[in-house]
Amino acid sequence: MRKPLSAEDLLYRLGLWLLPVFFLCGILVACMGDAVLGWFSPCPIHAITGLYCPGCGATRSVMELARLHVVKSFCYHPFIPYTALVYTVFLVWETLRRRLRPHLPRFPIFPCVVAGIVLLFLQCIWKNAALFLGWNPFFLF
Repeated sequence: MRKPLSAEDLLYRLGLWLLPVFFLCGILVACMGDAVLGWFSPCPIHAITGLYCPGCGATRSVMELARLHVVKSFCYHPFIPYTALVYTVFLVWETLRRRLRPHLPRFPIFPCVVAGIVLLFLQCIWKNAALFLGWNPFFLF
């Protein structure tokens, strides 16, 4: 009887399956440009309250990351390039651990998730504080 898959195994397999999806989405953004933004509706929280939600800026961040503008992507929503970095490091780490270096420890998933959640809420607080102070919350662009 087969042993049940661990969380790392499931995440690794899911990550490998998602690689072509992310690649194709990047090609789509590169070919279509800003026309892709028209497919998404504006943030309802921002439209109703005028405040930024934790997800505001994520679509623009993904667009800029697909264009390989990492600094712009970070300015729009730092969680997106952070997640892309953790995803890449996780896949490389687990591939090395499984194929070449079995003595490597498991990838520290939990601290990365906690750091991502903290980053998500810190950027929301920053954007709303900048909004109240009259600053550009996307500070470079």
